[in-house]
Amino acid sequence: MKKIAIINGGEVLASIINFFKDKNVDITAVSDADDTIFKLNKFDLVVINGSAQKIDKKIFSENKVIRLQPSLLPAFDINEPVKSAFLSGVKVSGVSVCYLDKEGRNEKIVAQFPVLIDYETHFDEFEENMRKTENMFYPVVINSVLENKPFSFSCIMGGGCSGNCNNCNH
Repeated sequence: MKKIAIINGGEVLASIINFFKDKNVDITAVSDADDTIFKLNKFDLVVINGSAQKIDKKIFSENKVIRLQPSLLPAFDINEPVKSAFLSGVKVSGVSVCYLDKEGRNEKIVAQFPVLIDYETHFDEFEENMRKTENMFYPVVINSVLENKPFSFSCIMGGGCSGNCNNCNH
């Protein structure tokens, strides 16, 4: 059984748990202030939802760590990326997943997915589109990283399958 720790899962935690419910994966939800769980367990993957600033540096040096970010990195790598992207007037935003280095800094982007902002889009619509994208995208990318497979858009966008999606018929 593989083990994932998810730090600050937030609203996306339910979609991640649902994605892995029929897989041989144990998920532990943790707050950024609780590093005790890492002293008691070894995880195959640590997933951080948002900022990594308040997290004990030891976690980065002892684990494979990825970060979920509601922006197209490196842009809007800040506290309120969704609001900041909308207010800046960008027409394309999106979500990113990246590896973190031993110091907890962004190292390499694993995958990104765009969310378009039309001139008629209201902030609440954009925020909802971002949330839907996160819930669809993050679990598939987390599974790819956990399985040490390269991420492929094929299971999300249609076409041939990389084998990383849930309940795929390909």
